[in-house]
Amino acid sequence: MDVLQMDGMYNISLLGGQARAILIEGTQLVERARQIHSLSRTATAALGRTLMATSMMGGMLKGENESLTVTIKGGGPIGTIMAVGKADASVKGYAAFPDVELPRAANGKLPVGAAVGKDGRLTVVKDLGLREPYVGMVNLVSGEIAEDFAMYFTASEQVPSLVSLGVLVGERVEAAGGLIIQMLPGAGEAAIQSIEQSAGMFMDISGTMREYHLEGAVQQLLSHLEPEILSHRVPAYRCDCSRERVERALISLGREELEDMIREQHGAQVDCHFCNKRYELTEAQLRDLLERATNTNRRSE
Repeated sequence: MDVLQMDGMYNISLLGGQARAILIEGTQLVERARQIHSLSRTATAALGRTLMATSMMGGMLKGENESLTVTIKGGGPIGTIMAVGKADASVKGYAAFPDVELPRAANGKLPVGAAVGKDGRLTVVKDLGLREPYVGMVNLVSGEIAEDFAMYFTASEQVPSLVSLGVLVGERVEAAGGLIIQMLPGAGEAAIQSIEQSAGMFMDISGTMREYHLEGAVQQLLSHLEPEILSHRVPAYRCDCSRERVERALISLGREELEDMIREQHGAQVDCHFCNKRYELTEAQLRDLLERATNTNRRSE
């Protein structure tokens, strides 16, 4: 991998505004996740695809404080996959069993579908700053991730979409990329056919990123669809956990739970699933949180 090559994401208008594309190069992003979670090759591909799709969806959000959470539960040995994306295209995530490894498929590809399973759902929760979050879900199609996101867009958001996601991984992540193409209201039949007929070109997205990187991929994949780059972002794996957030979470557990921790554990250890950072609190610090929780309850009564 070219260590000087930066990750990037383009928001692109196609065919004079009849369709749009989100194109991501996420090699460093996925490699960062692999290192943090000590992911197997199969888990790297599964979580990496999910992270890039979530990052692209985050880039579609309108408000800078909006976010979305993607959960994939397919019943496979990798367990639950979760990713959280923000409007700046930053993302974080984890797989419940990051060391799961299965034999490669007959075509030599990593068995992501077998690891994820397809007996379950893909769920998207969008926090748009409203009183209630938006929740959409679909049954999994294959567990291969890209097909499942395509089904989500089409069935849950009523936006016909083509989704391609890929991760090439050896000793480390060699290339990772993703593409979402969506038809926009008023698209003509000729535009729809142009994109449908092009679908085969988009399938080896990781190979395209390894050879051409982001800018070259625009020409390689989309030049015949009149691409116009509208915006550029830099996606990144970024965890925003902090001691303050941990303390707020512990306070929210309530007085009884905190009293049990003090009495039985004389302290607490809280691990962040997204970055594996551990926060340790002494008995004295827990007592301080208990006092704050008690005062909060008194003020609300």
